[in-house]
Amino acid sequence: MRKPFLAAAWPLLLSAFLAGCGGSDAPPLTVTPPPPAVVPPPAPPQISLAGLDFWVGEVGPSAPTEYSGAQQQPFICRTLESNLGQPEVDNQDGIGQPVFEIPGDTRSRVVGYSSTCGVKTRLAYFYWNGTDFRPFDPATQFATPPADLRTTVVGGVTKPFVIRVEAGTINRFAYAIAMLAPQPEATGTPEALDNSAWNRKLVYYMRGGVGIGRQQGTAMFTGGLWSEEKATVPQLLAQGYAIASSSGNETGVHYNLRLGGETAVKVKEHFVQTYGAPKYTVALGISGGAVQQYVYAQNHQGLFDAGIPIQSYPDMVTQAIYVADCNLLEQYFLEDVTANPASPWATWSRRSLVEGLATSDTETNPLTRRPGSSECIKGWGSAAPLVLNPKFVDPRFFTVATSYGWNLDAFANVKWTHFNDLAHIYGTDAQGFAPIPWDNVGVQYGLAALKSGDIDAAEFLKINACAGAWKEQADFVSWNMAGDPFDSANMRRSATCRTDSAAPAPRRTGDSGAMRAAYSSGHVFTGKTLDIPLIDLRPYLEAKLDMHNSRQSFSARARLQANGGQAAKRQVIWFTNAAADLPARIGEALAVLDGYLAFPEPKTDAQRAVLGFVDQCFGPGGARIASGDGVWAGVLEGGAAGACTQAYPIKSSPRMVAGDSFRGDMFKCALKPLATALGDGTYGGATFTDAQKAWLANVFPQGVCDYGQPDQGRPAGF
Repeated sequence: MRKPFLAAAWPLLLSAFLAGCGGSDAPPLTVTPPPPAVVPPPAPPQISLAGLDFWVGEVGPSAPTEYSGAQQQPFICRTLESNLGQPEVDNQDGIGQPVFEIPGDTRSRVVGYSSTCGVKTRLAYFYWNGTDFRPFDPATQFATPPADLRTTVVGGVTKPFVIRVEAGTINRFAYAIAMLAPQPEATGTPEALDNSAWNRKLVYYMRGGVGIGRQQGTAMFTGGLWSEEKATVPQLLAQGYAIASSSGNETGVHYNLRLGGETAVKVKEHFVQTYGAPKYTVALGISGGAVQQYVYAQNHQGLFDAGIPIQSYPDMVTQAIYVADCNLLEQYFLEDVTANPASPWATWSRRSLVEGLATSDTETNPLTRRPGSSECIKGWGSAAPLVLNPKFVDPRFFTVATSYGWNLDAFANVKWTHFNDLAHIYGTDAQGFAPIPWDNVGVQYGLAALKSGDIDAAEFLKINACAGAWKEQADFVSWNMAGDPFDSANMRRSATCRTDSAAPAPRRTGDSGAMRAAYSSGHVFTGKTLDIPLIDLRPYLEAKLDMHNSRQSFSARARLQANGGQAAKRQVIWFTNAAADLPARIGEALAVLDGYLAFPEPKTDAQRAVLGFVDQCFGPGGARIASGDGVWAGVLEGGAAGACTQAYPIKSSPRMVAGDSFRGDMFKCALKPLATALGDGTYGGATFTDAQKAWLANVFPQGVCDYGQPDQGRPAGF
């Protein structure tokens, strides 16, 4: 999979979003009271749809909006990489990116600046050669086709596989709209186009990765396709689907889903005004492209009619909760094995007992180059500083900025975190740092392993005394990439936590305002609103220690089930054996959704089954293992495992091992006194000596998590 330049080696690095910890000494034992009732803030203003009726030679709207807020500066325009030319000059005041007399030559004269990265809309044509799309000149090459031009069948007639791509900018991002154009056509107006090969259906394609803003990204098609897109996108176009996309809907560019949702609404509206309303719109995308489907379906009803989230997460910010934990735990394991080579954690597969994530005794570790690794390391990497540490950013960002003529002094005050990227949502303190919601007060790492007898009380105490937390943002230092794989310099540690029961590493209290802002801005998928069918599709990647762990599909389902109603029946889960099977399954999913959307609501369970809108899983070669109700039994409820559950066992997370639910959406747990926990069965059959109880009290002076209570950071109404 091609990775965006900001995080080319680190796709979806949610651990990097987890801002530091620290704080004062812990207060005396208290029980967290319920938070005061919080009145949800007023709904954001409506998205303006003005200015979206434009055509070739005109620039799409990119001004700041009331809905998404002020625009960032500095902000890198990357239209040259999208093969759309330099951005248009929109000011002479030095605001934004310099525009040069000779495009791409930063030694030539500056003729002005572009704050909005706008370009004039244009059309480009491409042909499919079986491997990639290549430029196509419709004026000459229909008469003299390239030797490697492939064909497709349109209405029973074999036609050249040629597509038309409209490309330009909306909301400062580079959009592209593609569809078959297998014959010569006039292009003076949208009405003059020959869209007879379009099947009147639209796929809105969204890309993944994790980015922290400050750049435009590149367009699909004119800027190229990623490797996995080359296996899927051509088959969609060959069947007559139109495809719309925007670099503003690539989470490797930014994870501001308020801005991304607005961008998708505007691109869709421009499509409707230019080509006409599609019969339906299906969202499609992998990883962060799947996150957007869950979140936009919740926040923008009517934008999509259905979706195929692939390798999904319900949202980004709640994934950040457990990924921050896993880096803390890996640092503990590293220290323990270093101090004692006979440590039980030298056996990598045992780490799942505490982390919950996939581990392997044989998979090559990217840090040591020896057998033995974990999802935390191989999947999420040691790259938290790339987007967590406000004092660190991938040096390649500055290489790109320089190539476009930026003076790097413009970036001197940027704080490189997700939360600062959304400072207009989360706010900032007096030093300019955005508050961070991550909280681990009261979290008992490894609790399930203690209750099952897989670790003893002494090890449980050491883990929790030494896990610590992240520092506060202002205390961060730059990351020593070579000597500190988990960025422990920015963790709150204790050198004597293993032996001195009075010196545990402190925990961190998250910012309640940031928690509320995550909800109220629509960045948390709550499961309350889902009015479109979603086929949640993923290859099973646990053996590869991939970050796209299978639990995520069920996290979304658990949130839907917690709210009940029809929404819980609008998501089905499909697993495949390997990523190579995805193109075939995507085709099948589109066919199922085509039938589903043609059938009126409400639908009974029997009707959904007839339509194929059911849970199922596939084995090697795409053979169906099982489908229908009960195939995932045993994941979210007790009882015997269903056929798919047996074929594809589901892992957990550090917070689930500590007692949290599959939902994984609790920013801050309610606390109960340690005395209560010792008497109510919290520890199962495990017992503590008096000395160990005293140690436990020092680790958890405020009490321990009571996961039977609601999230203390969740505002009323969400």
